[in-house]
Amino acid sequence: MSLDLAKTALQIDGMADELRMRQDDRRRRLGHALEAARALDVEVQEEKRRRSESTLAWPVPKVLDSPAARYSPPPLPEDFSVVATDGSHIDVDRHMPARCFLINIGTSVLTYGSEAGARLFNRPRLYASEQELVLEDYAAPSRRQNIEGAVLGAKRTVEEIQALVEALRALSPDIPAVALMDGSLIMLGLVGQGYQDFIRRQLVENGFVKALDELREIARDRPLAVASYISLPGSSEVVNALRLVVCPYETADCGNYCGSLVPGNRPCDDTAHGLLDRELWSETLEPGERSGVFASSSQMVANHYGGNDIHFFYVHAGEEIGRVEVPSWVANDEMLLGLTHSMVVDQCRRGPGYPVALMEAHEQAVVTGSDRRSFAQLVDEALDSQKLPVYTSQKNRSKRLRWV
Repeated sequence: MSLDLAKTALQIDGMADELRMRQDDRRRRLGHALEAARALDVEVQEEKRRRSESTLAWPVPKVLDSPAARYSPPPLPEDFSVVATDGSHIDVDRHMPARCFLINIGTSVLTYGSEAGARLFNRPRLYASEQELVLEDYAAPSRRQNIEGAVLGAKRTVEEIQALVEALRALSPDIPAVALMDGSLIMLGLVGQGYQDFIRRQLVENGFVKALDELREIARDRPLAVASYISLPGSSEVVNALRLVVCPYETADCGNYCGSLVPGNRPCDDTAHGLLDRELWSETLEPGERSGVFASSSQMVANHYGGNDIHFFYVHAGEEIGRVEVPSWVANDEMLLGLTHSMVVDQCRRGPGYPVALMEAHEQAVVTGSDRRSFAQLVDEALDSQKLPVYTSQKNRSKRLRWV
């Protein structure tokens, strides 16, 4: 039986009514948050954050500039390039007769100005050998991790940034460039999952961070900024920083002072409860403007990223508030930071509110449902041609049949 939309519609109407009733309270809290943002003193805030670092219940970034600050984009260079990568994958499927996975990386290189042009391409790669399907601890070969699920997602992210390095090495060094990725520069898929250290060492330190170091080296010889763009961000890190502004205690010891209080009744909740960062800047930024810069407090970055601390800012992209993440060496260089800001805004204006270079990279990378079915069929045919057994689970077979 298919979904009963009549019953579902009634539940959706009820949800909409509840959201409407909560809206006035949310607007009141947002007003308090904006007041706290204007009142924040950067030096006082950072001192309290350091004192409270071990007792905070939420991730709080280092505030490098006032949350009330606004910046307009600097002029674009006459000639510039935007390089973007994105990826898709087909995960290991236990219903298939062969254990394998595929990663498809799409790249777009868009050049503007006197020698305008575009290069769009993709690189699919199949992993099927026993050595390719696992991560192995070089110091203790008995420690192994199958590459699937979140680990496969992390491996794909590594290949995306490695593809950026390759594309930039082939690019003319004479004009400024921005290298863009979709999503966060922090490998969040490996946070809090209980993975062994060798997995983070191989994928993060020897993979993603090594590529960041290579991009930094390329940037020594040319104007190059590296950034990621997050559409409709769901983060509340800066809102958490505002909790410190209104916290009545000298040290924000959340567990000791407020651990027994129900969420919504804590002293800081009247300012921050349930709010998102993007809501702050949807009220203050004009199209094209960006916020100040903040430094992530992620333990993943602190423990594994070496000198590549991750900073971020919010930008009014025209249709939405987007989050832009950059390595610290971009954030600390006024020219590179401005280049990132102006090019991201320009890319969003050229696309439907989203960086057009990332759109094109996604189109090159996407693996459709039809592609997945064709891939499975190709695997079956290849095994059959070698007179190898071709099978699937009865559960998978049942989904293709109707008995009633």
